[in-house]
Amino acid sequence: MMEISYNCRTFLHKNGQVMIRVRWNNKKREVGFSVGCNADPEKWDNENQRARYNTTHKVGGKVYVARDINNRISQFLECIEESFTEYGVHAQVPTTKELKELVNEKLGRIEDETPEKETEEVHEKTLQNAFFEFMKLRPSENNWGEKTHCKYNQMWDHLNSFDSSISLEKLDKKKLNGLKEWYIANGYHNATTNKHFRNLKGILKWADSNGYPVKKEVFAYKTNLPVPPKTVTFLKYKELIHFASFQFPVNKEYLDRARDYFCFMAFTSLRYSDLRALKKANVSDEYMELYTQKTKDKLRIPIISHARRILEKYKDNEGVYVFPVPSNQKLNDYLKEAAELAGLDREIVETYFIGTQRHEEIHKFYETISCHDGRRTFVCCSLALGVTPSVVMSCTGHADYESMKPYIEVADETQKMQMDKWNTHQYKSDIIESLEKMTSTQLKEIYEHIRSIA
Repeated sequence: MMEISYNCRTFLHKNGQVMIRVRWNNKKREVGFSVGCNADPEKWDNENQRARYNTTHKVGGKVYVARDINNRISQFLECIEESFTEYGVHAQVPTTKELKELVNEKLGRIEDETPEKETEEVHEKTLQNAFFEFMKLRPSENNWGEKTHCKYNQMWDHLNSFDSSISLEKLDKKKLNGLKEWYIANGYHNATTNKHFRNLKGILKWADSNGYPVKKEVFAYKTNLPVPPKTVTFLKYKELIHFASFQFPVNKEYLDRARDYFCFMAFTSLRYSDLRALKKANVSDEYMELYTQKTKDKLRIPIISHARRILEKYKDNEGVYVFPVPSNQKLNDYLKEAAELAGLDREIVETYFIGTQRHEEIHKFYETISCHDGRRTFVCCSLALGVTPSVVMSCTGHADYESMKPYIEVADETQKMQMDKWNTHQYKSDIIESLEKMTSTQLKEIYEHIRSIA
């Protein structure tokens, strides 16, 4: 028996028809089948390629229920699979016409129920097809995580909410400007709007390189929306030490654990994903060695005494992992409760723009704390304590200073710690002693230098 490599993709045509695209023989051959029913795009699950469970679809004056739509899809897929199996038994590769005829025969359909025009439309280089193709191919190429899938799906939902009949022919600078105004009218922060425009351009660039007719003017479009620097939230050194030693009520052990996990990230620079994946085999007496989950970088991080105490506390945890870490969302919820009990109520001012309108929101730190603040805390406290940026980057895995800049908002803390040296008697004595040993010529040179930069 010859194994024929093929794949099927269920999707919605621009008119709401449920379609199945079949490709085989290294994608050189392709045919499209109309399933014979329609679906509402808002109730369609792109990831699972099915109508969403327990939904009703009113399209073109007809009503379809999800169960019937999905059963119809399954019936088509079974017939397609059977057809390829039969051709494989005879060591033959079907032509597009042969496959179409055999599948229709198994379904008991008359061939002209799926006119050639529909098959040709499947091949159309539409915006919707570009999106489906992009979402099919890019995740495997770039090892996408769940969040990346989510942000592109959000962008697509926004685009369709703005204009349900959006197409590559309509997509020009004027249409993009309308999309920008839609985001503003719906109250999206400029930073969010810019992010979705970047994602849309990413899809369009991919589509352009794969033969889709994209108007070149869209690549030059800029939103020109003001975005202030993002407020970087982190614990200052004294707050971190206070939090690390805070005693929680005995009936709230889950808060004690949540605090420990956060502080371990703050003492080591680990992300949540790396904390959860940290194995006992990654930890030695002096260092942790691991490949990061996000970037696959290999890190060798020294274990400081604060982190060592936390490791000792959980050394009897069963299994191969160091910590029994809950989900990201649960840990964030626990951290907010723990931070509030510990009195981490410093005010955080968030400034943002919606269009040209400037807004400010004031939050208590415990309202905004999250797992990623641990990593920021590591960077900020390390710099404030005088650790050089190159050493900090060797622990975090940042490739260069520019990529680490978003984490660095410690000028006030660093300056204060450095300037406090003036308040240290021994430090002042050392300076005075050094000055007394200088010659008049050396003192004059210092004076001239200070005057030249004043």
